[in-house]
Amino acid sequence: MIETEETPKQTISEETSTPVNEGNSPVDSVKTPSRFERYVKQILSGSILTNAEVQKHYPYILFMVLLAFLYIANGFHMQKLHRQHNRLSAQVKELRARSLTLSSQRMIATRQSEIIRAVEERGIPLEELLAPPKIIDK
Repeated sequence: MIETEETPKQTISEETSTPVNEGNSPVDSVKTPSRFERYVKQILSGSILTNAEVQKHYPYILFMVLLAFLYIANGFHMQKLHRQHNRLSAQVKELRARSLTLSSQRMIATRQSEIIRAVEERGIPLEELLAPPKIIDK
């Protein structure tokens, strides 16, 4: 039978309660990062952009970024139009009320009694016709 080289066995020392090799050197206890941690590190460092897998998706990513910008711009445009619509609606309401007020004042001012009163105030020598007008036949 062939003997294989054995790796040093790990034992736990009672003083430190950490695994040590037979040569009394501590075992490398550095934890390897998880897949999620590696992706986050790549994203934060920017090295993910050099990955060949990501580079082949650049056109799609740029298209999505363009759509996002258009979506945001459209939202701002709609807010602007909504504010303008509200402002114009309030203006129309105000003008409608003013129109009704002016129409009412005009109707009051054109009554026969108001016309007679205005003529007398100005001192114009006009008399009111008491008999109805006569129709002249041809």
